[in-house]
Amino acid sequence: MVSRWVLNEPNAAVHMDRIADDATQFAPPSTNPDGEMDVDGALVFACLLHLTDHPESAQFWWQLAAGAGSRAAAYCLHLHHLKLGETQASQHWYHQLTHSMADSAPPDAAFIEGLEAVARYVRTSGAGASALTGGLESEVDRLASRGTGSSCVIEHRPDRRLAQRLHEFTARR
Repeated sequence: MVSRWVLNEPNAAVHMDRIADDATQFAPPSTNPDGEMDVDGALVFACLLHLTDHPESAQFWWQLAAGAGSRAAAYCLHLHHLKLGETQASQHWYHQLTHSMADSAPPDAAFIEGLEAVARYVRTSGAGASALTGGLESEVDRLASRGTGSSCVIEHRPDRRLAQRLHEFTARR
């Protein structure tokens, strides 16, 4: 649910562009002129990975974004660990969401309670379980096949082809 909201944001594809790579598949995420990573790009990529059934990779990118101050990524990690039954990790990310990120005010408690209720409904009813369309799954699988070693986690940046497909996908909505 939250991942779908993130991908439906008006600038989601633009943020993906900012972390996409042309040449070096294992370079660190690109930075803006101030030398900072596009945190929203990492969040968008994580949510796309989650929706295309790459949960370990999504967790990696959510952690990257949450570590850089994204409350939305912290919430996604909370839900991710809750789904896995990892209560302690889930509580940690919930605390990060509500208390530990000093750069902005935490979300209103009623808002979080509403999100939690919707998340519970989606988790128990299977609502919103339909797959994405537009070939994004196959593009992410293609990107996953670029990895090396025994790790199944996509730690390298998305490429320009995936960013372009996301632009096309969001334009059709």
